[in-house]
Amino acid sequence: MMDEDASNLLKKMPIENLILGIGDVAAATGVSQSQIRYWESKGYIHSEASNDGKNRKFSYKTVLKVQQIKTYLDDGYTLVGAAKQSQRRSNYFDTLRSFFEGRFVNMAIDPDSQQASIDLGPFDPEPGKSLIAERIDDHWHFKLIDAKN
Repeated sequence: MMDEDASNLLKKMPIENLILGIGDVAAATGVSQSQIRYWESKGYIHSEASNDGKNRKFSYKTVLKVQQIKTYLDDGYTLVGAAKQSQRRSNYFDTLRSFFEGRFVNMAIDPDSQQASIDLGPFDPEPGKSLIAERIDDHWHFKLIDAKN
């Protein structure tokens, strides 16, 4: 079973607060600093404001976007196409993250059977019930249970 601290951590991972310098981004992604500056000038990625106004700082989310663009370029996309695909993918993951931040209540995993259940909170048509997703034998099933007060 997952304790309350772990549950809160899963809901509130502050990846927006992880900030890296341009050299770190280049080292982590294999994209040169000049390419990163060019992509920023084209509006494909954005840096964060820095205290000294000189050094570019990038969020962890931007690092992921740089890596995605590079992957699409490596797969043969043009820069414009790679940036569009990356933005689509970012939108997809932002939607998933928003869903989990808004709905995730708790999770439990049986260490022996690997069966899991995720409490997705109140079921809107019946607020006295909670929607539960259960993984049994690698298949997900949903059920309603009486909400815990």
